Amino acid sequence: MASSLQIDVASEAVLTAPRNPPHRGTFEQSFKISEYEKLARDVFKNLNPATDIYFSQGPMDVLDHSCSKLGFGGKMCIDGTFKFEEETDEDFRFLPPNGGTDFRFDLSSIISEKFSEVKHINASLLKKQIPVLIISVEKNRKGHIRELHQQIFELKEIEGVKMILYVEHTVDANDLTVALWRFCNNLDPKRDNILLQRPSTTEPGKTFACIGFDGTRKTKELDDFGRDWPNIIVADEATIKSVDEKWDKLGLGEFIPSPSLKFKDQLYGEEAVVS
Repeated sequence: MASSLQIDVASEAVLTAPRNPPHRGTFEQSFKISEYEKLARDVFKNLNPATDIYFSQGPMDVLDHSCSKLGFGGKMCIDGTFKFEEETDEDFRFLPPNGGTDFRFDLSSIISEKFSEVKHINASLLKKQIPVLIISVEKNRKGHIRELHQQIFELKEIEGVKMILYVEHTVDANDLTVALWRFCNNLDPKRDNILLQRPSTTEPGKTFACIGFDGTRKTKELDDFGRDWPNIIVADEATIKSVDEKWDKLGLGEFIPSPSLKFKDQLYGEEAVVS
């Protein structure tokens, strides 16, 4: 990953709210930070992508592969806390067109029909009041993700979506855990963010903002990326077969198919370094 957060003092934290905060961005109740769906819903309720995301750069983990330079790259801080009146920019539009409970449009169909390079779209988070899309893209030219994000951003139906995460076309965007794993591993947030703003088409005088993040594989040809890019590690067919045949004798419980099977379609050749 290009960035990480570690909390060493406590194993668990609790988000709390002021006793009587204004209506906008309030927490319904305190909750554990490990309740990820509630956490994401509240963070995005409070988030203005144009003003509440901060980028910097500095030392990186030696295992990072996505930053342009070894051991040095971008970092990101997302401020998902409740905003007091003096912190709020009223020029920006926060809610989807029908008031913030759901989206009126089938964004998956709209985007898929317009853009042939889009292979999968995960719009399930919208139904949970988390205004984020995950889109699998077959990138084929320089600046492709930036161009695609601009075109999607211009759709009137996209208003209310605050963030779009772009991943490789080989990644199933609807497999949320795998899609986020691949996205985070392939991202330098300072280099790979695309923040766009335009006048709202549904609320005159307001501004709509949406940030995109390019979590696709970076190459010399399309991204001027000069470092080696690691392949995904999977077991070969002989190893998988050998383990499967020994499973019952190993006393490991109910048979579990090899996790490598779901990643074989995401490989780039058979070498450790992607050519």
